[in-house]
Amino acid sequence: MFSLSFYRTSMRRYLKSKRAISGAVTALILVIVSVALALAVAVFAFGLFGTFGSSGQVQAIGTPVVNVKNGDIYLTVQIKNSGTVAASVQSVTIGNITEPAGSFTANPTSIPGGFDGTLTIIITGVTHFPGVLQQSNIGGSVPVSITFSEGSLSPTLTLQGVLNSTNVA
Repeated sequence: MFSLSFYRTSMRRYLKSKRAISGAVTALILVIVSVALALAVAVFAFGLFGTFGSSGQVQAIGTPVVNVKNGDIYLTVQIKNSGTVAASVQSVTIGNITEPAGSFTANPTSIPGGFDGTLTIIITGVTHFPGVLQQSNIGGSVPVSITFSEGSLSPTLTLQGVLNSTNVA
């Protein structure tokens, strides 16, 4: 039979003959995994996937355009409803002006499933305009948020529009 010392010596030789991953390779793998994990968290946190999961199928294509004329705000945006359920606009925010359904005009009023076209929203009778809708911001960015009712879902598109024209001094 084999003695205990022979067994220990044999095991040491066996374990030493097996090469492990070096410390540098291990550190490199850990860095790559942590960067990939950080990117995945950032993508979800900042909504870079757009509509995802149960948040609806309405998407904006391109950049919304905002025009201001005689106390009225005109928002034009290319919309695509890739779902099968019709959606309707429930509220809109342009700058810091928020209007619920019924206090603005939307054309079309209902966005059917498969729709791919222009949505125009008109807010009338505005008396106070925020700085992003002033002449000094023509060509500048305007925050736009549109909430839809889509079956049991209420997805919100948060966008950055462009102020095309305004007659507000």
